[in-house]
Amino acid sequence: MIQVLLVDDSRVTREVTKLYLVQRKDVTVQEARSGEEALKSIRAHRPDVVLADMQMPHLDGTGLCAAMKADPALSDIPVVILTSVQDPRARAQCLAAGAREILAKPVEPEHLNEALHRALGERFPLGVPKR
Repeated sequence: MIQVLLVDDSRVTREVTKLYLVQRKDVTVQEARSGEEALKSIRAHRPDVVLADMQMPHLDGTGLCAAMKADPALSDIPVVILTSVQDPRARAQCLAAGAREILAKPVEPEHLNEALHRALGERFPLGVPKR
């Protein structure tokens, strides 16, 4: 099973994104409402990939990504940033912090699957049967 940590301060965004993810038979999803909560969960459960909102109070997605990349125990976990921000400088900061990819909100299921395939390779094959 592929373990995904979904980090967003919006309950609605978490619920919608989780609905896309759990349609696959090979995915389990944990949720966090903040960057701080996410770091605790990542250290405790070590997910295969993190999907994080760019804009959250206190520790945002860019900060979460930077904290993970600075920690040798977490630096190999891929991070995909989800955002409605169109500012190229903010997006560049996410990539500079170590994000693998940035997806625009609202996230399209096919784009999410493709991004996870790029982040995880053959561990997340495209075309896996749905539940």
